[in-house]
Amino acid sequence: MLLLALAGCSSGGSAPAGPGESRTAAPSASASASASASPDTSEPADVSTSLNAPDALRQPVCRATADGSWSFTGTLVNSGDKDRTFTVAIAVTAGPAVAGHTIITKTVAAGQSAEIAAPNFAQTKDSAGICTPVVSVEDAP
Repeated sequence: MLLLALAGCSSGGSAPAGPGESRTAAPSASASASASASPDTSEPADVSTSLNAPDALRQPVCRATADGSWSFTGTLVNSGDKDRTFTVAIAVTAGPAVAGHTIITKTVAAGQSAEIAAPNFAQTKDSAGICTPVVSVEDAP
């Protein structure tokens, strides 16, 4: 399930990744992948969907400034009894084009939460576009 966030946040200067957090940003890039499953099986075509964790992302805010600089903030919540590593992929699209994307990886202790941010990770010609975050989770090493 994709979580669509079109709420607001302010842009700011770029901040370094904190401990346990990493960011990777790339300008315009898109990739496609296809997967298929046998039509006679009840297994899902992509078993990685069991790693989706849309409910772990709280208060997602993604907004562009008037000049088209996009920033994202949110809170990851680990309500489990084990430390978890979350990966948040955020993309901005303008029509069919990917204007920018970033990936944030953050380990969150059991029962804790952590703020995440991706300032100025995408650029559009103005503030028009769609920002979509997707969250996955796995047990922390």
